[in-house]
Amino acid sequence: MGDHATIRNAAIRYWERRRIAYNAALVLPALLGYGIGGGISAAVGDQRHLGVGPVAALFFASAIAANLCFSFGYALEFWFGTDDPNSRWPRFWRPMIVVMGTVLSMLLALAGGRNIGWLEYAYR
Repeated sequence: MGDHATIRNAAIRYWERRRIAYNAALVLPALLGYGIGGGISAAVGDQRHLGVGPVAALFFASAIAANLCFSFGYALEFWFGTDDPNSRWPRFWRPMIVVMGTVLSMLLALAGGRNIGWLEYAYR
């Protein structure tokens, strides 16, 4: 039986070091989606229905939701994490979860940015 405090501290250290890179990876797809959504739906003479404040609030809410989703990595860590040196979790599965989760989140950020762009120029 392993030392739970050591496993917990190692898990927190691993995931929190990757949180900033995760958030940085989501900025460009979100802004690209926003440009696509606002650029496609905006035509000559279209008026913006949202100001800068509501758009910033929507991006902030999306960032909070993205960080909540990132925190589900802890659930996987505490279910599958171990201090066994022969375990494949720290060497293979954990990095794979980070990469796959980041790629999926980038796709969701692209879609979320597009939706915010569409909301800004919503048809009324």
